[in-house]
Amino acid sequence: MRDGQAPRTPEPRTPHRTPQQRTRTRIISPTARPARRSQDADAPTIALRTAIAPSATPEPPRGPRRETRREPRRAPRREKGRAPGRTAAAAVTTVTVLVPAHDEEDGIAATIEGLLAQESPEWLRIAGIVVIANNCSDRTAEIARRYPVTVLEMERNPDKKAGALNHGWQQACRGTEDADLVLTMDADTVLETDTVAAMAAELRGNAVLGAVCARYWATPGRGLVWRLQRLEYSRYDDLRDLRGWRVSVASGAAAMYRGAALEQVATVREAGVPWDGASLIEDYALTLELKARGWRVAAARNAHVHTTPPATFRALWQQRLRWGRGGMDECLKRGWSPATRTDCLSYVLFAFSVFFRVLFIAMLTLMIVYGVPFRYALIGLIPLGVMWLERVTSMWRLPDRGWRDVALVAVLVVEDFYGFFLELCAVVASWRCLNARRQAW
Repeated sequence: MRDGQAPRTPEPRTPHRTPQQRTRTRIISPTARPARRSQDADAPTIALRTAIAPSATPEPPRGPRRETRREPRRAPRREKGRAPGRTAAAAVTTVTVLVPAHDEEDGIAATIEGLLAQESPEWLRIAGIVVIANNCSDRTAEIARRYPVTVLEMERNPDKKAGALNHGWQQACRGTEDADLVLTMDADTVLETDTVAAMAAELRGNAVLGAVCARYWATPGRGLVWRLQRLEYSRYDDLRDLRGWRVSVASGAAAMYRGAALEQVATVREAGVPWDGASLIEDYALTLELKARGWRVAAARNAHVHTTPPATFRALWQQRLRWGRGGMDECLKRGWSPATRTDCLSYVLFAFSVFFRVLFIAMLTLMIVYGVPFRYALIGLIPLGVMWLERVTSMWRLPDRGWRDVALVAVLVVEDFYGFFLELCAVVASWRCLNARRQAW
C-alpha cells in the first residue's frame, strides 16, 4: 500500500456455484419487445446472478426458447369461374335450357328425355327447361307438355329460330339468378348424359370464354346422304382438334353461353335481345358479336351430342345455301375486323381452292383427250395421297364405323363428288350474296 492512500476494501467473494446454478434465468413475455441495450444493461443481470444462494434448489436447464411464428392469413383460394366474394355454398352454377322447336313432334320427346337424364354435380343446377313452340302446325307443344318443362307457344313469329330464342330468353333468363349459363339446342338434338356438366365446366374453368359448343355426331340413320354427312362431321371434328378446339361459330345444335355475355350483347342491339332476327344464321351472328366484345368461343372437348342431318340432297342443298349466304352476309356487314378476319381469309382461300380444282379437272381432261402419258403427272398424285390418308384417319375415329364407311373412304371418287357438291353450294351462295338475291330459310 502506498503512502497517502486509503486502504482498499476487499470485494466480497462470490460463493462457488454448480453448473446448474450458473444457468441464467430470464423471463420473456411473448408480447414484450426487446429493449435497446444501454450502458446499464448489465446491472440487472449481475444482480440476478448474485441473488442465487448456494442452498437454493436449482431449476432444471431450459432449452432455447421457441418463438411461434404466426403465419399471415391467406385469402381463400378462388375457384376458376366463381365470382369473387361468393361462398362455397353460394357457388352453385345455374343453367337454363332453351329449345326452339318448329314442327318437331317426331323428335321432341327424345330431346326432352335427354335433358332430364343429365348428370348434375353438386356445383351445377339445371334451373329450368323451356320449349318454345315456334310457328308449329303439329303436336310439338302437346307432346312437350307431358314432361316437367315450360312450354311457350308462338303462333306468329316472323324471326323464326332467332325470334323463338329471344322470346324464351326474355321470359326465362333475363333479370333472373337462374341463368348463370344459358344452353340453346335444336329440337332434333339429343345430349349425352354428361354434356351439360362438361360444357358448364369449360365455362367455369375459363373466365374469358363467352360460349362453348358441343361436338356433334349424326344420329343413327341410313342412306348415302346420311353416311357422307357423318364422315364430314368427323372430319370437321378433327379440324377443331388441330386448332386447339377454337371454332368460328358456336353451333346452334348445342351451344352454352355465359349469361353475362348475353346481357352484354343485348344492351348494344336496338331490339335489346341477343339474337339477330334478320340473320340467316343467328348462331354465327351471335358468335361474331361475342368476339367483337372480347369473349372467346371454343368447343367443349368432352361434350357430345347427336343431331339429325338432312335426309336428302335437296334438303342438304337448301341448308348449305343458307349457311353460305348467311356467313357472307355477316362478314360483309361487319367488314374486316379482329372478329371476322379469319373467316374473310377463309373465303379467299376457298376461291383459290375452287380455281385450282377447276384447273386440275381441265388439265386431266386435256391429258385424256390428247393422250398425254400419266407419268408426267405423277407428282400431282401426292396431294391426293395426303388427302386420302386424312380421310382414313377421320373415318377411323367414328364411334360406330362399319364396312360401308371404309368402302366410301377407300373409293376417293364418291367423297370427291360430295366435295364438288358442297363447293357448288358455296359458289351459288356467294353469287346470290353479291347479287343481293333473296335467300329462303
